[in-house]
Amino acid sequence: MATVKKIVYLTDDQERILKRLAEEEGLSETEIVRRAIEAYSRARTRDPLLDTIGIAQGGPEDGAVNHDRYLYARK
Repeated sequence: MATVKKIVYLTDDQERILKRLAEEEGLSETEIVRRAIEAYSRARTRDPLLDTIGIAQGGPEDGAVNHDRYLYARK
């Protein structure tokens, strides 16, 4: 994995938190920052399936409960 050097300016409180987290987790401060970036990115990523909620109108009112019956029942 290629890495890129970045300079990050932290407040005193943020530095204390970073040091404490690294010590508690037994990880480097850099690894804590990497994991924080990944977690932030995942939290911001919207699931495209959420966009399908509410696009249909009508249909059975018990579809959430009896979905298998509607999907797999023979006609």
